[in-house]
Amino acid sequence: MRKTLIAAAVIAAGAIGYYAINKSSTVTLSELDYVPADTVLFSGQFTALDLVSYLKSLGLSPAQLNNDEMQHAMATLSAESSPAVKFGIALFQDYMNILSTPDDFVKNTGIAAKTRSLTYLVGAAPVSRFEVADAAAFQAFFERAATESGVAFQTKQLANHSYQVYSLNELLDGLELLVSVDRGWGTVALHNSKLPETHRAQALAQQKPAQHLGNSSKLADISKKYQLKQDGLGFFSTEQLGLAFTTADGNQLAKDLQLVFTAGLPEPLQIWHTPACRADVAMLTKTWPGLVMDLDIKQQNAAGMAMSGKMLFPTESKITLEGLQSLQGFIPASLNGNLHSSMFYLALGTEISQLTPAISKMWAGMTDLSLSCEPLLAVQQQLKDQNPMSMLAMAGMAASGLQGISVTINGFSLDMTTGQPKTADALITLSADNPQALLANAQAMLPPLANVTLPTDGKDISVAEIFPSAAMMGLDTRLKASGNHLLLYVGDKAKAQADTISKEKLSKNGLMSFGMDYKQFFTAMADMISMSGQPMPAEFESMMNTNLQFGMSFGIDQHGVVITTDMKMAE
Repeated sequence: MRKTLIAAAVIAAGAIGYYAINKSSTVTLSELDYVPADTVLFSGQFTALDLVSYLKSLGLSPAQLNNDEMQHAMATLSAESSPAVKFGIALFQDYMNILSTPDDFVKNTGIAAKTRSLTYLVGAAPVSRFEVADAAAFQAFFERAATESGVAFQTKQLANHSYQVYSLNELLDGLELLVSVDRGWGTVALHNSKLPETHRAQALAQQKPAQHLGNSSKLADISKKYQLKQDGLGFFSTEQLGLAFTTADGNQLAKDLQLVFTAGLPEPLQIWHTPACRADVAMLTKTWPGLVMDLDIKQQNAAGMAMSGKMLFPTESKITLEGLQSLQGFIPASLNGNLHSSMFYLALGTEISQLTPAISKMWAGMTDLSLSCEPLLAVQQQLKDQNPMSMLAMAGMAASGLQGISVTINGFSLDMTTGQPKTADALITLSADNPQALLANAQAMLPPLANVTLPTDGKDISVAEIFPSAAMMGLDTRLKASGNHLLLYVGDKAKAQADTISKEKLSKNGLMSFGMDYKQFFTAMADMISMSGQPMPAEFESMMNTNLQFGMSFGIDQHGVVITTDMKMAE
């Protein structure tokens, strides 16, 4: 399973690219006319992504994507499963094999090398659509899995449109997968035979909903309000989800739920169908409207790919927003989600002294909220009974004044005979209102620090006596206090980084950030594996040749919680 997890790590780090968009001045795509305006979930790619170049940049090998361990696990699962599950496994394994041979991607999937895509819900039915270059190859991808798994499929007609239906009835009564190609787009929809034909026509993009994203201002509105790029947009709507669970016909998803539960809604859902719950949920979904996101490809060519993106969880609650913003602390500018020359970095920013008042303010906002919906009142009472203020107060006292901490590992090498570090270049920073006071607190708890006296002029001192093992290996560990920072480092590169950070003023600019250079990181890990005497996994060798840099940051902006990413891949 270790091999599978490593492969998953690369895919997860690169998966954002699948939905990334190139630059485009306006959101215009005729196929938006088939996306219901009341969809709960939407992700749109409006300018063609070069999938072949993207996959080549990732450099994923068969050893990473479909190794012996994974094949054995899938075979075991398939042997004990129904044809419907075997169908899903066959699709997954075939796709993993295809991803490792980018040059054959179009031939094996039918999806265009440069494609736009849409993913959304038609009521309860998930729909994914892609531009295709070969309709027969697109359909053959699903037919291969059906033949291998024994799933029954047939070709049907909807007016003049021909499509394939794959029966998944063993998983859920009436469940089926619909596959079709029309107007140069391939459509895959998970549907149910209980739903009416008009619903099926919309899922297959054969009939336009009365209200759709093509004649709605929703995409333009969220783009303007949240300063999103119009290259590509996505959203998750709590408003539509709330309507689905508190009404019988507030949107298509609500109607679909009524059809699914033909014997009547189960009691856990019935209790939400009251005027009080409809009003409370509508208020909460207006306060927390869900999720919006944008993505942008900065480069896609033979040299590789570079992309960035933003994911935002907005709130209309001023109390919550003020509390979240006061939680932020200091993160060095060079480490705030950026691509970095180091092997790995992690930074945490929180103004500890503000932790208790900020959480207390938000906690009061939730527990004092005027509600009348019974299940929401029950949750609110649980919050009142589990007040975390005493625990937070203790944390505040333990690290008063601290606003941020970071760790940067630029590199290291091991002595293959002793297993000890031979060279190292790394930096640890503590940022505070008064770093000397922070050191004094640490000295009270850690006796080895008792005799350390730092110059007030920002000069560094050797702390070999605190780290004798490092000194024995010839690692010159240095410590200094400069400005608002306490800096512990070893190595020339770390020293230069420490000098830069020491000049930065404290600001509330983030909660957390981290980044990694995959090639450097896995090369170092491979050395450790070699030293252990264990055989080198094939995927590690592949990882060592994967030229991928990744950075991510978590923070609070004027709208809510924001996650930004930056990624660069070179062939």
